[in-house]
Amino acid sequence: MGSTRMRQPFSTVPEDDSTLTSTSNKRTRTVNVGSVYILRLFAIILSVALAIFVGAAVQDSQAQKLQGTQGYYASAAVCATSQSGELTTFGSLEDANSHAGSLNVALVAHCGECGFCSNAADIKIYEMTKSSLTKTATTCATRAFVGRTFVSSCFNTEVGFSTRCNECWTDNVMCDLKHCAFTCIKSLLLGQKNNEGGSKLSSCLLCDERMCGPAFIECAGANRRRCGIVSDIARNESGEVCSRVSVGWKQIIKNS
Repeated sequence: MGSTRMRQPFSTVPEDDSTLTSTSNKRTRTVNVGSVYILRLFAIILSVALAIFVGAAVQDSQAQKLQGTQGYYASAAVCATSQSGELTTFGSLEDANSHAGSLNVALVAHCGECGFCSNAADIKIYEMTKSSLTKTATTCATRAFVGRTFVSSCFNTEVGFSTRCNECWTDNVMCDLKHCAFTCIKSLLLGQKNNEGGSKLSSCLLCDERMCGPAFIECAGANRRRCGIVSDIARNESGEVCSRVSVGWKQIIKNS
C-alpha cells in the first residue's frame, strides 16, 4: 500500500505581541492624522467666519455713521426734455416747463439731476427688470473678486445697459467690494432678503446705499426710485419714489 501523507494541523498559534503592537500603532497614527486634519479644517473655517463677522461689524459701523440718501429724492430738480427734445437738468419742474417751447410742458423722465443712465433705453431696462435687477446685480457683483472687467461683462451680457451707464453700475460694485464686502458676504451666509421687514434694508443694501449710493446717483442720474419705478426692494414710496414722472414720458418708454 502507498504511504499516507500526514496533513499538518491548522495553526492556531496567535500573532506575537510585536506584530499586534505594530498594527495597533499604525491604526492609531491613521486616526490621529485624520483628527489633526479635521481640527485644522475646523480652525480654518472658524477663522474665516470670525474674520467675516468682525469685518462686517466694522463695515456696518462705518455705514451707520453716514447719512442716508433721502436728500437725493427730496430735490426739486428734474431731468426733463428741453425744447430740443433732449433730456436736461432743470432746477425745478416750473423751470423745465418754461423751457419747453413748442412742447408746452416738459416731459419729466425722473426726479433729480440727469446722468449717464438718463435715457429712454436704460430707463426702459429699469422698468422691464424691476423685479429681477437686484438679483442680477448681486450675481454680477460676485465677479468683482476676479476683476472689474468681469463685472462689466456680466452687466453687459445679463442686463444690457448703455456703455456709460454700465460703467456707473460697475463702479458701484467695485465700491461695494472695497467698503461692503464683509457685510454682504455675511448677509448672503445668513440668507438675508432685500428687506428686514417693511422698508428696512438688509445690512448689505444699507451699506451699499450709504457707502456707495451717493457716487452712483451722481454718475447714473436715473435709478429706479428716481424714475418712479417700484422695484424688488421695498422703499418709503411717499418719500423716496418719484411721483413727478410725466405720463407722456412713460408712454415714450413703453413704445421705445
